[in-house]
Amino acid sequence: MIDDFATPAWADCHEKFASDVVAGFARLARWLRRWAGAKGGGDANATSAKRQSMSEAVTIAPEAAVGADAEYCLGRYYQELQERFEGGFDPQLSLLPSLDEFAPPRGTFLLVRLNGEPVGCGGLKPISREAAYLKRMWIAPGARGLGLARLLLSALEESARSTGYSIVRLETNKSLIEAQHLYRTAGYAEVAPFNDERYAHHWFEKRLDQSTNG
Repeated sequence: MIDDFATPAWADCHEKFASDVVAGFARLARWLRRWAGAKGGGDANATSAKRQSMSEAVTIAPEAAVGADAEYCLGRYYQELQERFEGGFDPQLSLLPSLDEFAPPRGTFLLVRLNGEPVGCGGLKPISREAAYLKRMWIAPGARGLGLARLLLSALEESARSTGYSIVRLETNKSLIEAQHLYRTAGYAEVAPFNDERYAHHWFEKRLDQSTNG
């Protein structure tokens, strides 16, 4: 599976994705400037500089889901779900027990790094020709509150577009209130269940021709 990341098709997708991520960072920088401006005064200038430095330290890029850093993030993610879900969490009982489905050319797996350290991940796998399924999206607790989850979600959507998908679907657990808020404010609509994921209570869908502010 790892060899799939060295094909010409993968290289083309990576080049398109890289340009989309640059645009995503620009959107984050604009949001940070608006946030700092709302604070006003000298503190705002200091905060803006600090936030700009943070955004320059962030990278989001495709990596093999079986790599060491990806496995580290997934392990932390599973541990958090085990602690937060009623009755715990077993990834082998979830609908995506295999990481092979994140492989290109129809899938992708993104890793978030802050100052070179892995702090988040998320992947896409095909549901149908037009729809991608978003799974395993996570940001480390110590890196939350910096806008990384929204930036990662945007990067995953851009990757879906560049791969030819027009719809992204996902589900989440009732205990993940912050994830539900993120999806709703990013333009996802709650829909009827489209699978039998045992850990899901809410199912969402977004058509990628939609746009949201912020």
